[in-house]
Amino acid sequence: MIIQQLRNIGINSTVLQVLGFASIGGSIATWNLRRLSGDAAHAERFGIFIGLWAPTFFIMANEAATQEKAEQIGS
Repeated sequence: MIIQQLRNIGINSTVLQVLGFASIGGSIATWNLRRLSGDAAHAERFGIFIGLWAPTFFIMANEAATQEKAEQIGS
């Protein structure tokens, strides 16, 4: 249901995969930038928090790709 709503507004599996990789990069960047500001403990926690988004985006991308493939076969 959520995947279908995302696809209705134009978010397909490719966009979700890019978001997954962006969250990995964002996690590393956030950790490094926060660590340099002197708050190492908070930097680590915040970097891990952002990094945890990646599996969610990849799972949603996989489901969206499955639905896209099913629609192509059905057409």
